[in-house]
Amino acid sequence: MPTRVEQVKPLFVRPDWFLQKKRYNIRLRAEIIQQFLNGEQFDSVLDVGCGDGSLSLPHLRPQNRLTLVDISEDMLAAARAQIPAELAGNVKILNNDFMGAELEPHGYDLILCVGVLAYVESPATAIARVASLLKPGGTVITENTDSSHLLSLLYARARRVLGPDCSLNAVPTSAVLDLYRKQGFELSAMYRYSLALPGLGSILSQPQLYRLVRALHGTLGSNRNKWLGNECLYCFRHVP
Repeated sequence: MPTRVEQVKPLFVRPDWFLQKKRYNIRLRAEIIQQFLNGEQFDSVLDVGCGDGSLSLPHLRPQNRLTLVDISEDMLAAARAQIPAELAGNVKILNNDFMGAELEPHGYDLILCVGVLAYVESPATAIARVASLLKPGGTVITENTDSSHLLSLLYARARRVLGPDCSLNAVPTSAVLDLYRKQGFELSAMYRYSLALPGLGSILSQPQLYRLVRALHGTLGSNRNKWLGNECLYCFRHVP
C-alpha cells in the first residue's frame, strides 16, 4: 500500500488547480495570519507545506530567516519565483516531507502548518513533530477542516460517492485543540469560516468568492456566523 506522501504527491504535481481555483482562500488565510501576528517579528520562520509561499513570505525580513518545506517541486518553484532577490539568501527551500526533512530541533519561533493535517499519516505525530521544532515560547499557526461539522460530513459523503484521489484524515476541532494542549500550547486566537459551495467557482470570480466569504464570516475581530464555518485557523502559543 502506498504511503500517505505517495498518495498526496500526485495531487500537487501540477498545482494550478489549487493556486488558481483556491486563490481566494489563500488570500483569506494570509490576511487572517497577519491579523493573528499583528506585526510581531520573528527570527526564524518555518512554513510546513508552504505551497507558493503566500502565507509566510509576507513575514520575511532582512533580519530573519525563512524555511520553506513542501513535497511538490512545482509548488516550491512558484514560491521561489515570489522571493525578493535581495532576500533570497535568507530563505532555505526543502523539497521533502517535513516529517523526514532535516530541520533544526527547537530552531523556529514561528511555524506555519496550514493545509497539512488532512494529509499526514498521523495528525498526532505531525503535531508532536511541530512542537519538537518550535523554540520555547514560540507560536504555531495551523488549520484543519472540522470533520465533526455538518458541512464536512456532507462533503466526505460526496467524496466517497465520486471516488476521491486520496483519502483525507477526519480531524475534528476538539482533537486539534486537545493535541496541541497536550504538547504544552494555549490557544490565543481562532477564526472559523466556510468555503464557497461547490459549483460557485464556475460562476463567480476569485475576488467575488473572496468577498462572499468575507461578507458571511467577517474579520478576525468580528468573526460572524462561526456556526456555519467548518474551516478553522488557529494561533497557538507555547507555554514554556
